[in-house]
Amino acid sequence: MDSHKKKSDTAGTQSIGRAAAVLRAVAAAGQSGYGLGEVAANVQIERPTAHRILRRLVDESLLVQDPASRVYRLGPLLYELGLAAQPSIPAMQWCSEALRELSRITGDSAFLTVRSGRDVVCIDRQEGHFPIKVLVLGIGQRRPLGCGAGSIALMSLMPDEQVAELLEQNAARLQARDEPSVSQFMDMVQRAREDGYSTKDAPDLPVRSLGVALSDAYGHGICALSVTSLTTRVEQRLDLMVEALRGVAKGLSAHVRGSSLREQFLGERHAP
Repeated sequence: MDSHKKKSDTAGTQSIGRAAAVLRAVAAAGQSGYGLGEVAANVQIERPTAHRILRRLVDESLLVQDPASRVYRLGPLLYELGLAAQPSIPAMQWCSEALRELSRITGDSAFLTVRSGRDVVCIDRQEGHFPIKVLVLGIGQRRPLGCGAGSIALMSLMPDEQVAELLEQNAARLQARDEPSVSQFMDMVQRAREDGYSTKDAPDLPVRSLGVALSDAYGHGICALSVTSLTTRVEQRLDLMVEALRGVAKGLSAHVRGSSLREQFLGERHAP
């Protein structure tokens, strides 16, 4: 293979990586969308490059642009592709049943999250019977790794070097959300390893989350279960909530390790 062909292949794979990063950034913005400058800053590429990628993604219906505000949002082709890639029914049933059980026992909102690159994505959510609903995440919403107890739980299964690298990469995004410093996050991760569950306070609300990560036979994080409520309520019922998390996670782990759940449902989303 000549040098020209090698350079062409490298440029092609780099373009795919940048396009995927742009899609993740726009997805993280939700319905508010992102403008050109916000996309460029988030993905850390030059504005002309970001503009070219955005225009091509719009042409392919992977993104749409609001003609008035000029912001970009996810396009219809992603929905169509998602229908074809929907997870297996058994996997969805196991996870949904686990969340229902968790929210039933605790009475609070329960969430299932998975890692996607530098983000965590909410795959499912169940509301509890407690009158005050703390719905910090909607299904399909993305947050930078570090946000939420499920995120901390997943990072607790990673080596310190990988955790530090991911937090550094997300530092600007986390700072914009008034999240703690990298060193404080590292302390949370270490505490999660010692306690067997993670704890995370919301930066701007009297809300606390507890999380437990599920791993495969090799110790790689697959997904995380978390429960969220008012901080005072968590403090009063900590033992019950931790016991519920551990019990439900143990039951779901039996399905995970005895099946092809990773391939069917979560894929290889733990990979960078």
